[in-house]
Amino acid sequence: MAGKSIFRRDLEDAINERHCADHPMTEAWARGELGRDAMMGWGIEHWHWISNLLRPSIFNICAKAPDDVVAAMMDNFNEEEDPDNPHMEIVLRFAAANGADVERVKSGRGLPTTRLWANWQIQVAREQPWYAGIACSNIASETQSPRLYSKVLPALREIYKFPENDIEHFWLHSEVDVEHGDRAFEVLERHCATREEQDICIHYAREGAALRWFYFDGIYLHYEKKYALM
Repeated sequence: MAGKSIFRRDLEDAINERHCADHPMTEAWARGELGRDAMMGWGIEHWHWISNLLRPSIFNICAKAPDDVVAAMMDNFNEEEDPDNPHMEIVLRFAAANGADVERVKSGRGLPTTRLWANWQIQVAREQPWYAGIACSNIASETQSPRLYSKVLPALREIYKFPENDIEHFWLHSEVDVEHGDRAFEVLERHCATREEQDICIHYAREGAALRWFYFDGIYLHYEKKYALM
Protein backbone atom coordinates (compact mmCIF):
# COMPACT_ATOMS: atom_id res chain seq x y z
CA MET A 1 0.00 0.00 0.00
CA ALA A 2 1.30 3.45 -0.92
CA GLY A 3 2.77 5.41 1.93
CA LYS A 4 3.92 2.42 3.99
CA SER A 5 7.59 1.77 4.56
CA ILE A 6 9.15 -1.48 3.37
CA PHE A 7 9.81 -2.30 7.05
CA ARG A 8 6.14 -1.93 7.97
CA ARG A 9 5.05 -4.03 4.98
CA ASP A 10 7.53 -6.71 6.02
CA LEU A 11 6.08 -6.72 9.55
CA GLU A 12 2.54 -6.97 8.20
CA ASP A 13 3.53 -9.78 5.84
CA ALA A 14 5.06 -11.71 8.76
CA ILE A 15 1.80 -11.43 10.74
CA ASN A 16 -0.37 -12.34 7.76
CA GLU A 17 1.40 -15.69 7.46
CA ARG A 18 -0.59 -16.76 10.55
CA HIS A 19 -3.23 -14.06 11.04
CA CYS A 20 -5.95 -15.32 13.38
CA ALA A 21 -8.63 -13.75 11.21
CA ASP A 22 -7.89 -16.69 8.90
CA HIS A 23 -7.96 -19.38 11.62
CA PRO A 24 -10.57 -22.17 11.20
CA MET A 25 -12.17 -21.12 14.49
CA THR A 26 -12.61 -17.57 13.22
CA GLU A 27 -14.00 -18.81 9.93
CA ALA A 28 -16.60 -20.91 11.77
CA TRP A 29 -17.37 -17.97 14.06
CA ALA A 30 -17.93 -15.61 11.14
CA ARG A 31 -20.37 -18.11 9.59
CA GLY A 32 -22.30 -18.38 12.86
CA GLU A 33 -21.26 -22.01 13.29
CA LEU A 34 -19.05 -21.73 16.37
CA GLY A 35 -20.59 -23.14 19.54
CA ARG A 36 -21.25 -21.16 22.70
CA ASP A 37 -18.67 -23.19 24.63
CA ALA A 38 -15.96 -22.04 22.24
CA MET A 39 -17.04 -18.40 22.51
CA MET A 40 -17.03 -18.78 26.29
CA GLY A 41 -13.59 -20.36 26.00
CA TRP A 42 -12.33 -17.48 23.91
CA GLY A 43 -13.41 -15.07 26.69
CA ILE A 44 -11.86 -17.21 29.42
CA GLU A 45 -8.54 -17.65 27.65
CA HIS A 46 -8.34 -14.02 26.52
CA TRP A 47 -8.79 -12.96 30.14
CA HIS A 48 -6.05 -15.34 31.32
CA TRP A 49 -3.70 -14.21 28.56
CA ILE A 50 -4.07 -10.49 29.26
CA SER A 51 -4.19 -10.79 33.05
CA ASN A 52 -0.88 -12.71 33.03
CA LEU A 53 0.81 -10.70 30.31
CA LEU A 54 -0.10 -7.04 30.52
CA ARG A 55 1.89 -5.66 33.45
CA PRO A 56 5.12 -7.71 33.17
CA SER A 57 5.29 -7.23 29.41
CA ILE A 58 4.69 -3.49 29.37
CA PHE A 59 6.84 -2.71 32.39
CA ASN A 60 9.79 -4.80 31.14
CA ILE A 61 9.60 -3.03 27.79
CA CYS A 62 9.36 0.40 29.43
CA ALA A 63 12.40 -0.32 31.62
CA LYS A 64 14.58 -0.38 28.49
CA ALA A 65 12.76 1.81 25.98
CA PRO A 66 13.23 5.47 24.97
CA ASP A 67 10.94 8.05 26.58
CA ASP A 68 8.59 8.40 23.61
CA VAL A 69 8.09 4.63 23.51
CA VAL A 70 7.39 4.56 27.24
CA ALA A 71 4.75 7.27 26.76
CA ALA A 72 3.05 5.31 23.96
CA MET A 73 3.08 2.06 25.95
CA MET A 74 1.70 3.73 29.06
CA ASP A 75 -1.09 5.33 27.01
CA ASN A 76 -2.09 1.82 25.90
CA PHE A 77 -1.80 0.49 29.44
CA ASN A 78 -3.94 3.27 30.90
CA GLU A 79 -6.66 2.64 28.33
CA GLU A 80 -6.71 -1.08 29.17
CA GLU A 81 -6.82 -0.32 32.91
CA ASP A 82 -9.38 2.50 32.67
CA PRO A 83 -11.00 2.47 36.15
CA ASP A 84 -14.33 3.61 34.70
CA ASN A 85 -14.43 0.76 32.16
CA PRO A 86 -11.60 -1.75 32.64
CA HIS A 87 -11.15 -3.78 29.49
CA MET A 88 -10.64 -7.02 31.40
CA GLU A 89 -14.16 -6.75 32.80
CA ILE A 90 -15.49 -6.35 29.26
CA VAL A 91 -13.87 -9.67 28.33
CA LEU A 92 -15.37 -11.39 31.37
CA ARG A 93 -18.78 -9.97 30.47
CA PHE A 94 -18.64 -11.79 27.12
CA ALA A 95 -17.45 -15.01 28.77
CA ALA A 96 -20.31 -14.80 31.28
CA ALA A 97 -22.84 -14.17 28.48
CA ASN A 98 -21.80 -17.56 27.11
CA GLY A 99 -22.08 -19.39 30.43
CA ALA A 100 -18.80 -18.81 32.24
CA ASP A 101 -18.63 -18.64 36.04
CA VAL A 102 -16.57 -15.46 36.51
CA GLU A 103 -15.22 -16.38 39.94
CA ARG A 104 -14.16 -19.79 38.68
CA VAL A 105 -12.42 -18.14 35.72
CA LYS A 106 -10.48 -15.84 38.05
CA SER A 107 -9.32 -18.76 40.19
CA GLY A 108 -8.21 -20.82 37.17
CA ARG A 109 -5.00 -20.91 35.14
CA GLY A 110 -6.07 -21.08 31.51
CA LEU A 111 -5.05 -23.66 28.93
CA PRO A 112 -1.40 -24.70 28.50
CA THR A 113 -1.44 -23.05 25.07
CA THR A 114 -2.54 -19.77 26.66
CA ARG A 115 0.13 -19.94 29.35
CA LEU A 116 2.81 -20.78 26.78
CA TRP A 117 1.96 -17.77 24.65
CA ALA A 118 1.85 -15.34 27.59
CA ASN A 119 5.03 -16.72 29.17
CA TRP A 120 6.93 -16.49 25.89
CA GLN A 121 5.90 -12.86 25.41
CA ILE A 122 6.96 -12.02 28.97
CA GLN A 123 10.31 -13.76 28.44
CA VAL A 124 10.95 -11.80 25.23
CA ALA A 125 10.03 -8.51 26.93
CA ARG A 126 12.36 -9.31 29.84
CA GLU A 127 15.36 -10.75 27.97
CA GLN A 128 15.38 -9.18 24.50
CA PRO A 129 15.66 -5.57 23.31
CA TRP A 130 12.57 -3.43 23.90
CA TYR A 131 11.69 -3.43 20.21
CA ALA A 132 11.53 -7.23 20.18
CA GLY A 133 9.00 -7.04 23.03
CA ILE A 134 6.82 -4.62 21.07
CA ALA A 135 7.08 -6.76 17.94
CA CYS A 136 6.04 -9.97 19.69
CA SER A 137 3.19 -8.40 21.66
CA ASN A 138 1.80 -5.17 20.21
CA ILE A 139 2.61 -5.88 16.57
CA ALA A 140 1.84 -9.61 16.58
CA SER A 141 -1.33 -9.24 18.67
CA GLU A 142 -2.93 -5.77 18.75
CA THR A 143 -2.53 -5.10 15.04
CA GLN A 144 -4.58 -8.22 14.30
CA SER A 145 -7.64 -6.97 16.17
CA PRO A 146 -9.31 -4.74 13.55
CA ARG A 147 -9.47 -7.43 10.84
CA LEU A 148 -10.14 -10.25 13.31
CA TYR A 149 -12.93 -8.61 15.27
CA SER A 150 -14.61 -6.91 12.32
CA LYS A 151 -14.84 -10.35 10.71
CA VAL A 152 -16.87 -11.87 13.58
CA LEU A 153 -18.91 -8.81 14.58
CA PRO A 154 -21.64 -9.30 11.95
CA ALA A 155 -22.27 -12.84 13.19
CA LEU A 156 -22.23 -11.77 16.84
CA ARG A 157 -24.92 -9.20 16.06
CA GLU A 158 -27.01 -10.77 13.33
CA ILE A 159 -26.75 -14.54 13.95
CA TYR A 160 -25.97 -14.95 17.66
CA LYS A 161 -28.04 -11.85 18.55
CA PHE A 162 -25.84 -10.62 21.41
CA PRO A 163 -26.72 -7.29 23.03
CA GLU A 164 -24.15 -4.61 22.22
CA ASN A 165 -23.06 -4.48 25.85
CA ASP A 166 -22.02 -8.15 25.80
CA ILE A 167 -19.87 -7.74 22.67
CA GLU A 168 -18.27 -4.43 23.62
CA HIS A 169 -14.78 -5.93 23.51
CA PHE A 170 -15.15 -6.71 19.82
CA TRP A 171 -16.52 -3.40 18.55
CA LEU A 172 -14.31 -1.39 20.90
CA HIS A 173 -11.07 -3.12 19.94
CA SER A 174 -11.87 -3.24 16.25
CA GLU A 175 -11.60 0.55 16.53
CA VAL A 176 -9.08 1.43 19.29
CA ASP A 177 -6.53 -1.17 18.22
CA VAL A 178 -6.17 0.59 14.89
CA GLU A 179 -4.62 3.46 16.86
CA HIS A 180 -2.73 1.14 19.22
CA GLY A 181 -1.29 -0.84 16.33
CA ASP A 182 -0.28 2.31 14.47
CA ARG A 183 1.55 3.54 17.59
CA ALA A 184 3.52 0.31 17.71
CA PHE A 185 4.43 0.45 14.02
CA GLU A 186 5.43 4.10 14.33
CA VAL A 187 7.81 3.65 17.27
CA LEU A 188 9.52 0.73 15.55
CA GLU A 189 9.85 2.66 12.30
CA ARG A 190 11.20 5.66 14.20
CA HIS A 191 13.80 3.82 16.27
CA CYS A 192 14.79 0.68 14.33
CA ALA A 193 17.00 2.18 11.67
CA THR A 194 19.38 -0.71 11.02
CA ARG A 195 18.57 -3.84 9.03
CA GLU A 196 19.64 -5.95 12.00
CA GLU A 197 17.11 -4.27 14.30
CA GLN A 198 14.39 -4.54 11.69
CA ASP A 199 15.09 -8.23 11.10
CA ILE A 200 14.81 -8.87 14.85
CA CYS A 201 11.41 -7.16 14.87
CA ILE A 202 10.20 -9.13 11.86
CA HIS A 203 11.35 -12.39 13.46
CA TYR A 204 9.49 -11.73 16.73
CA ALA A 205 6.38 -10.50 14.92
CA ARG A 206 6.31 -13.73 12.91
CA GLU A 207 6.89 -15.89 15.99
CA GLY A 208 4.26 -13.98 17.97
CA ALA A 209 1.66 -14.44 15.25
CA ALA A 210 2.45 -18.16 15.04
CA LEU A 211 2.04 -18.57 18.80
CA ARG A 212 -1.22 -16.64 18.78
CA TRP A 213 -2.45 -19.05 16.09
CA PHE A 214 -1.39 -21.93 18.36
CA TYR A 215 -3.34 -20.29 21.21
CA PHE A 216 -6.40 -20.23 18.94
CA ASP A 217 -5.73 -23.92 18.19
CA GLY A 218 -5.93 -24.61 21.92
CA ILE A 219 -9.27 -22.83 22.32
CA TYR A 220 -10.76 -24.50 19.25
CA LEU A 221 -9.60 -27.99 20.20
CA HIS A 222 -10.51 -27.79 23.87
CA TYR A 223 -13.80 -25.89 23.88
CA GLU A 224 -15.23 -26.66 20.43
CA LYS A 225 -13.81 -30.08 19.53
CA LYS A 226 -13.82 -31.28 23.18
CA TYR A 227 -10.22 -32.48 23.07
CA ALA A 228 -9.12 -32.17 26.69
CA LEU A 229 -5.99 -30.03 26.98
CA MET A 230 -6.06 -29.84 30.79
